[in-house]
Amino acid sequence: MKLYSAQSSQAIDQDAIQNLGIAGLLLMKRAGFFAFDILQKTWPESRHIQVICGTGNNGGDGYIIAQYAHIAGFEVTVLQAGDFNKIKGDALLALNELKQLGIQPVPYSKETLQDADLIVDAIFGTGLNQPITGEIAELIEQINQTKKPVLAIDIPSGLDANTGAILGCAVQADITCTFITHKFGLYTFQGPEVSGNIHFSPLFIPKKLYQKQHELAQNHLLKFWLNTLPLRLASHHKGVSGTVCLVGGNSTMMGAIQLAGLASLKTGAGLVKVITRQEHTIAITQAIPELMCYPTEELLNQAGLANVMGIGPGLGLDDWGKQLFMQILDLPLNKVIDADALKHLATLAKEQDFPKNTHQNWVLTPHPGEAAQLLNTNTANVQKDRISAIKALHQKYGGVIVLKGNGSLIYDGKKMEICLAGNPGMAVGGMGDVLTGTIATFIAQGLSLWNAACLGVSLHAHAGDVLANQSGQPGILPSEVAQVMSQLLSYSDSPVS
Repeated sequence: MKLYSAQSSQAIDQDAIQNLGIAGLLLMKRAGFFAFDILQKTWPESRHIQVICGTGNNGGDGYIIAQYAHIAGFEVTVLQAGDFNKIKGDALLALNELKQLGIQPVPYSKETLQDADLIVDAIFGTGLNQPITGEIAELIEQINQTKKPVLAIDIPSGLDANTGAILGCAVQADITCTFITHKFGLYTFQGPEVSGNIHFSPLFIPKKLYQKQHELAQNHLLKFWLNTLPLRLASHHKGVSGTVCLVGGNSTMMGAIQLAGLASLKTGAGLVKVITRQEHTIAITQAIPELMCYPTEELLNQAGLANVMGIGPGLGLDDWGKQLFMQILDLPLNKVIDADALKHLATLAKEQDFPKNTHQNWVLTPHPGEAAQLLNTNTANVQKDRISAIKALHQKYGGVIVLKGNGSLIYDGKKMEICLAGNPGMAVGGMGDVLTGTIATFIAQGLSLWNAACLGVSLHAHAGDVLANQSGQPGILPSEVAQVMSQLLSYSDSPVS
């Protein structure tokens, strides 16, 4: 699936109208018919529909839905948000058709909202680019307070189609019917919180028009990434399954590096070596005998025997952690940098110019707070435009960047992938440590940094969803995620010869 900006969606729409001769009103009617069909299938018992229309083309879609509903025998009320005099073009044509059916839109009032079985939100479309205030903000708040089912047209009013940020306030939709393109903002940051279930129609626009526009990101199924794994032949042995060297587990944080090691083992690493504090080595080995534990004095020796290094889980911000980070920084191995190692990296970047071209051999996996430190900004700035943030991280640090969060992003400077799996139940300490060990394993097995990061993020998120479906989101443990990832690996088309 490809995800586009609002501007690209509008460009495809205009290209279809101006160069292919598809009437704008026809596209509007296709959108309206699709949305009305979804409405009927979702809420078959509803009889009174209130359509709230803005003054732009999104409102025009609403007028069309009202037409279909009226013809189908529904009781329809159309409420107008905004000045009738601002309605023009195809939206005005749709309004005039509605009036010919005997339906006259009326100015919105709070009282009328209480009468409907369901509400259609056709106030603002993808062109909204500033916070909603005043009467429209009050209207949206009142829509949300009714607790009536809501169908949003193209995008919930108030949601930024490009960033997923709520612009002041937003309609809380149960279903969103979106058209022409999948808008990026529906799938990231606050978008999933207000969009409900998303239904998509390209409105029969020819595929060739999409080739003129560059997507913001893509999303691939888990199986696509699983099939990048190498074959496990009958002659397979631990030496060709990859050797992972993980560094971390400072005082009071032994569990973090243990979780990373568990994930590496569960995702197929041949050997997993842990560099940690001397006093932790016995306890970790007793908990997971398959892990090979070494004191910090062995760092360079073990790094020389590894295919990849992962540093950060439980590393700490003291001198012990800093020295380990500085020791591995310029090693020629591929690396996964996470957690406290990212904070050391942010500190280093503040102290000196950072030559990103010398560090293309790593995957950085920050959550929004760590990304803010790396960019010397705040978390709110990262979240309100995650695409800009991940591009800035790559510009500054190179390699492959994984910006974790709702709709995790992966970016290598050319390609961007968004992960649509995962759930809030995964917001618990240790999940990032599991991801570090997972990505490191796939790099050790020969995958490119890009493929390893994309597979690791997708597998990790889908495992969390499996657990959520089995027993609910609260109480999902990182160690359980590692176990389920091992099971999901069997869905590859080529895990064995």
